[in-house]
Amino acid sequence: IRDRIYHMKKAKRNELRYNEDDERTLLEDILDFIKAFVICAIVIILFVNFIAHPVRVDGRSMYPTLKDGEFGFTNVGGVLLSGAKRGDIVVVTMKEDGQKTYWVKRIIGIPGDTVSCVNDIVYINGKVLDETKYIDPDYRQSLIDKFGFFNKVPDDNNTDIKDFDEVKLNDDEYYVMGDNRPFSQDSRYVGPVKKSQIFAKKILVLLPFSEIGVKL
Repeated sequence: IRDRIYHMKKAKRNELRYNEDDERTLLEDILDFIKAFVICAIVIILFVNFIAHPVRVDGRSMYPTLKDGEFGFTNVGGVLLSGAKRGDIVVVTMKEDGQKTYWVKRIIGIPGDTVSCVNDIVYINGKVLDETKYIDPDYRQSLIDKFGFFNKVPDDNNTDIKDFDEVKLNDDEYYVMGDNRPFSQDSRYVGPVKKSQIFAKKILVLLPFSEIGVKL
C-alpha cells in the first residue's frame, strides 16, 4: 500500500511538472508568435516604404502603356538610390481636395530644362522631344484625327485649345505628363512637380496576368 501511495504521489508530482511545462511552453509559443508577427510587420513596412509599394492604375491617362485597373508594385528604392530621369514612369504624390493622392505619369522635363509646345509638338530646350519609344505613333495619330490635337490644352476661357505654356524648370522641378495626353491631368495644368513629390518609379504589373511585366 505504501508503495502504491508513493507511486501515486510521484505520478501526481510528475503530472504537476508536466502541466507547468505545458503552461511555460504555451507562453513561449505566444511570445514566439508575437515576435514573428512584429518582425513580419517591420519587414512589410520597410518593404512598402523603402523597396516597393503597391499601386493600382486608376484611369486612362497612361494608356496604352498602363491600362485602367491594372495592379502591381512600383519601385520606391529606385528613386532613393538613383533618382529619376527623363522618360521614367513615376508615381507622384499630389493633393486633391485636401487629400493625398498618387498620380502615375512620365517624366518629360528634368531640372534645368525649358519645356514648350509649338504646333502641338513638345520641345525640350528648343529641340523636338522624341517620344516614339513610349508613345505609339499610330495611336497618337488616331487621337489627332479624332480630337484635332494631342499635346494641346484648353485655353483660359475653355472655349478653344492652345499649345501649353513654356516652362523653365528649377533645380528641384520635373515636368510630368501622361502618355494618353488628351485624357491626362498633368504638369500642363498644375505646373511642375517637386523632386520631393516623386515617390517611386517604374511599374511591375502583376494583374491581370495577361499584362504581367515591367512597364517602362
